[in-house]
Amino acid sequence: MDSFKVVLEGPAPWGFRLQGGKDFNVPLSISRLTPGGKAAQAGVAVGDWVLSIDGENAGSLTHIEAQNKIRACGERLSLGLSRAQPVQSKPQKQPLRPLVPDASKQRLMENTEDWRPRPGTGQSRSFRILAHLTGTEFMQDPDEEHLKKSREKYVLELQSPRYTRLRDWHHQRSAHVLNVQS
Repeated sequence: MDSFKVVLEGPAPWGFRLQGGKDFNVPLSISRLTPGGKAAQAGVAVGDWVLSIDGENAGSLTHIEAQNKIRACGERLSLGLSRAQPVQSKPQKQPLRPLVPDASKQRLMENTEDWRPRPGTGQSRSFRILAHLTGTEFMQDPDEEHLKKSREKYVLELQSPRYTRLRDWHHQRSAHVLNVQS
């Protein structure tokens, strides 16, 4: 892996787009270059990892912190970069390599063997965690028997004399308001 430093003379625009950052668990890297821009002229390539910005280690920066640091440079931007492979004439898309997750994410990943629904519950571990976080863990899903009873009650209501009277009154009232013969 080749490390090198470039100094871009300002003012902005610098001619590159950044991707990644600590908040994305992906190293900061160059995702796009403006053809003929300052970064391209200085030998920066798509895929280069940003190791430092104006002398500060960029490994601990979030995406927005890195952008703000670049904006603050003013007339002179110094970048420490790393290139994993030689620049090729054709840009090739390389998948981003994930960083080792922090301890809490590692624990979450290790405890995911139970993310499939348990027999008889219909709830995966992720669903139960979400229910706990939202305070809905003790709410019951309507079961089939309850739904069946609700449907039967609705059908009975539609057939009741009370519903028939209400329906007829509504039709009559609508016809009167709309001045239509019923």
